Amino acid sequence: MKRLFIFLLLVALVFIPVKLWADATFTSTTTPKACNVDYCSGGGVAVVDVQNGYTQRVDSVGAALILQKGQKIAFAEGATLNTGTLLVTGGARVSTITFGGPVVSAGSFVLIYDALTATGTQKFDISIGTTKDVNTITIPGGAIFATGVFADSNAADAGITITYDN
Repeated sequence: MKRLFIFLLLVALVFIPVKLWADATFTSTTTPKACNVDYCSGGGVAVVDVQNGYTQRVDSVGAALILQKGQKIAFAEGATLNTGTLLVTGGARVSTITFGGPVVSAGSFVLIYDALTATGTQKFDISIGTTKDVNTITIPGGAIFATGVFADSNAADAGITITYDN
């Protein structure tokens, strides 16, 4: 019995260091996400354009920074908005919508359509709860408009501003 115990102990001592060494080795796993990567020169190592409207840049020392895609601004106010106005022609990704103003009345609203007129698909209905109110909606990743961005309001004393890219 003693001999069997000593034999098993020696076998264990032979294999334990190998197992410990194998577990201590550096391992790494990477799970890539769906995106487009462009390796570039002149200081930039990688540029990644992801589907949420942002660009990630990694410089030559490994520092990463996020850039939002360039935004355009469209606005309308007063009687123009009250009769309906086309803010953007063609497809666009709208990031923010601001509606209201310093003289806007309570109960004023604006309807935002994915169309060239007020007959298309209504995407947003923004209303003012109290007098002189301003509502701002930030849309992470942006709302996609296929045809255009058309705004129609019941208020002649309000304004609307959107930021978008196309």
